[in-house]
Amino acid sequence: MPNDRYDRLIAALRQQADLAGALRLLEWDQETFMPAGALASRARQIGTLSALLHEQQTAPAFLELVDGLAADTAALSPSALVDVCETKWRLDRKRRLDTALVRERSELHAQARGVWIDARRDDDFGALAPFLERIVQTERRVARLIDADRDPYDVLLEAYEPGATTATVAPLFQRLRDTLVPLVAQLGDGRVSAARGTLCGSFPIDTQRAFNRAVAAQVGFDFSRGRLDEAAHPFTTTIGNDVWLTTRYDPADLRYALYSTLHETGHGLYEQGLDPAARGTPMGTSCSLGIHESQSRLWENQVGRSAAFWRWLLPLARRAFPQLAATSVDAAVRAVNGARPSLIRTEADEITYNLHIILRFELETALIDGSLTVSALPAVWNEKMREYLGITPETDREGVLQDVHWASGAIGYFPTYALGNVYAAHLLIAAEAALGAIDVPIAAGEFAVLLDWLRTHIHRVGQTYRAPALMQAVTGHAPTAEPLLAHLQRKIELLKDR
Repeated sequence: MPNDRYDRLIAALRQQADLAGALRLLEWDQETFMPAGALASRARQIGTLSALLHEQQTAPAFLELVDGLAADTAALSPSALVDVCETKWRLDRKRRLDTALVRERSELHAQARGVWIDARRDDDFGALAPFLERIVQTERRVARLIDADRDPYDVLLEAYEPGATTATVAPLFQRLRDTLVPLVAQLGDGRVSAARGTLCGSFPIDTQRAFNRAVAAQVGFDFSRGRLDEAAHPFTTTIGNDVWLTTRYDPADLRYALYSTLHETGHGLYEQGLDPAARGTPMGTSCSLGIHESQSRLWENQVGRSAAFWRWLLPLARRAFPQLAATSVDAAVRAVNGARPSLIRTEADEITYNLHIILRFELETALIDGSLTVSALPAVWNEKMREYLGITPETDREGVLQDVHWASGAIGYFPTYALGNVYAAHLLIAAEAALGAIDVPIAAGEFAVLLDWLRTHIHRVGQTYRAPALMQAVTGHAPTAEPLLAHLQRKIELLKDR
């Protein structure tokens, strides 16, 4: 019976999800507490588990089970149909890669991540370059094996953003770039204030830890099923039913960890909002990284940098940090929305951030199509930084070495950050159309109204839709750059000297 086969599929998917959770735990530890001397053994462990997971996912009996279900879907419910179709789509990609390649690829990524840490510290691109060359070659090979008839970059991109292609992303990014470059030019001509000093000073890290945990909990993160730790490059990991956030602290700037924590909390809320009964299946898995990023960006930026949010947060901040006693909501809002070109993506403001992403998208597409070599990467990076943001890195540490993504083999990942900003702008408009203005509940610290709407329309939907179709279903529109550009123009007006 089809339903018996479906039950066996779900049991197998959950077993695979348990193995993937153990793999993510090893990767989380590598980024947080693992001693440096354990890199070689950790890379081997990650490679072994990755190969074991791949063997389970491509075992003949499992392939036969999935193919049989996909060929006979008449008796499946709508949610079961999603589980079968999405599993088959991902399986069709995996089955074209042999286990030896999966092991080799995983070990290479783990080794390169460790090399990147030292190369970034030492400002030594030459140390990482050979690994990047191998990664680019490997990713081209992977793309060819998955689908030799398609653009290799599109094959890599859809691993992170199913439904997206260069043909849809490039025009969207061009619209953003062509509008944002002139906006960014205003940041340097004296008409717009950087507004960055208000929340700078001395903020003990222990106090910040408690403060940020309280903010995450109030927004809705469930610490009975999660934790908040620290990492050089903040990220969120889901391990079974628990969600682990990381952040990074700056004792001289309250905003640094606050907005890192809000960003990762947005990711965590999505993971905690997925249907627990469907955990490990496509119906209990996030739609895409772009949609995931929309959740983090919505809470970090659309909510977290609003005046309503600071009307709630400032009294809490004053109690934790008495030096803020004389700080006004207006001053805090201007400080957290301050804008100026900067070198580091993770520290970039809303107005400049997408240009950092567009730069990386253009470089990685060129790496994959062969029009850019790894050796030329630092110089081209610096040239585009000067063209788009008007500044040039003095070191590779501040330039091409600042992100771990390429060293982790995540080519095709970067576009999801800007897509997340685009989606978030659309989603806030849709939420307010359904709920009314959300400023009043946010100012009162009542975040459940917005969170419940997101859980109904985004989180619990799982992978029912690909991202473009999900946005169409939720907002009534195909995603465009215009809502985000309008939002950023309002930021410019806020910052103009008054």
